[in-house]
Amino acid sequence: MSEKPGILVVDDNEDSRLAVIAALRKKEYLFFEAVDGEEGVEMARKHLPAVIIMDLNMPKLNGYEALELIKKDPRTNHIPVVIVTAIGSMDEKIVALEKGADGLWCKPFDRKTLLEQIEALMKLRKLKNENEIAVDNAILHRQSQELIYYYYTDSLTSLPNRSQLIKDIGQKTECGLILIDIDSFKDIVYFYGHQIGDEFLKAFVLRLRSILQGNKYKFYRISSDIFAVVVKNVLGVEEVSEVMEVIKKNFTHIPYLMTQEHEISVRITMGGSVFEKELLISAEKALKTAKKTGRETLLYDEESELFRSYENNIVWVNKINEALADNRITPFFQPIVNNKTGKIEKYESLVRLIEKDGGIVSPFHFLEISKKSRQYGAITKIVVQKAFEIFRDTPYSFSINLSVMDMLDRDISGYIFEQLRAFPEPQRVIFELLESEGVENYSEVFGFIAKVKEFGCSVAIDDFGSGYSNFIHLVQLDVDIIKIDGSLIRNLDTNHNALLVVETIVSFAKKLNIPTVAEFVHSEAIYEIVKDLEVDYSQGYFLGQPTHAIL
Repeated sequence: MSEKPGILVVDDNEDSRLAVIAALRKKEYLFFEAVDGEEGVEMARKHLPAVIIMDLNMPKLNGYEALELIKKDPRTNHIPVVIVTAIGSMDEKIVALEKGADGLWCKPFDRKTLLEQIEALMKLRKLKNENEIAVDNAILHRQSQELIYYYYTDSLTSLPNRSQLIKDIGQKTECGLILIDIDSFKDIVYFYGHQIGDEFLKAFVLRLRSILQGNKYKFYRISSDIFAVVVKNVLGVEEVSEVMEVIKKNFTHIPYLMTQEHEISVRITMGGSVFEKELLISAEKALKTAKKTGRETLLYDEESELFRSYENNIVWVNKINEALADNRITPFFQPIVNNKTGKIEKYESLVRLIEKDGGIVSPFHFLEISKKSRQYGAITKIVVQKAFEIFRDTPYSFSINLSVMDMLDRDISGYIFEQLRAFPEPQRVIFELLESEGVENYSEVFGFIAKVKEFGCSVAIDDFGSGYSNFIHLVQLDVDIIKIDGSLIRNLDTNHNALLVVETIVSFAKKLNIPTVAEFVHSEAIYEIVKDLEVDYSQGYFLGQPTHAIL
């Protein structure tokens, strides 16, 4: 054999092999090349190189499979092996170390770093005798094991962490999972500080272990205030339910934990599952749903309407994201007719989501979900921007619906002001306040209204007649237009009380010199009644349904 140290480069990509060799060409190394994992194992046994650099994704045998064979062979198990991959995450590094690799390098290589790492590995192989090699290997092994340990262990409680939980439940069958959320933990840290918070968590673990004793249970800390219990060899959902009740009773009857100086109250929420296919995900769904619905405990049931609703929300969040990315959020426009002339004078902008197949989705299906998933602001901006573009060169006034959330959001309100500055006739713009949303902070909302009125815009109050504080809204918010709620208008021909309410609203509005709009005019009979009541404008399917283009 040559006295030159040998480097075996195993990679199915010739350019990658040449890149490694080129980076090391100025050094006195002897290079061997293999084009797949199987050939790499054979050449390792034949040439006994000082270092093996091996790609992860290869035909015949991948890097991990080849590594396993090399480490099992007494002739080659002492050779340092470095796995090379385009994914340089800590997760991948831990996997490589667990499988016996001496390191994981990420493509593309930095030449200087590559040289330093190779020289460090070469130094390892040049130790004077086998005892020193054994000692050095032992040190390397211990360091790798320590890194693996800390990767899978929570440093505060010494419990296994989320990564270990995912690994464990992937290897177990017939087990249940319970997630325990300490509801009050953020308050504890806020009032007592982080040191007492840490003491509290340790005390929480001690109590949990005292409640559930024996090898049947394994405990984990998976986030700052969420713990997990794996129940092994469960007989069914009833057993997990019983364990949750035991935990609940112990924390309910003894609601305080002692730290060194404080007695601190404990409130917990639990979600559990035995759904083996997606154990952690289903338990997380149960926990989130329990918190959302105010329950102390909840077991996952894929047939339950609660969880169908949760999964439906996830589907819609993804649909909204895709629609935003594909420019498939768009306003539709419904005409508003002057009841005296019968002519269209205004339009209301109504948001729609266009499906990939061209189907049109009303906001009923996605708007509330968008608020919870923080997509709502992006939708509002799109409607504002597109409405301003479309009506720029028309004679029509147009309205845009805004929630209180929109008005108080500085990013959205700032965007609206920018659009108004660039619009040639801002006096044609109407902002409809969604009255059903409720107004808690009149001063801030009025600040927005006062600002848009400086541009000459009008403000309408939507769904008037559906809430308890309509008249207060009119006085406080300096409203220019009243839109009478469709639930009153749609029944004018059959409901005498609705007729009386609409008469009262119209009379009141006329005294304040505020024009009125009847929503949901769905038939000729309703249209005639609305005109007889001297409502100023009408809007509804009888007069025109929302469309992508203005008429």
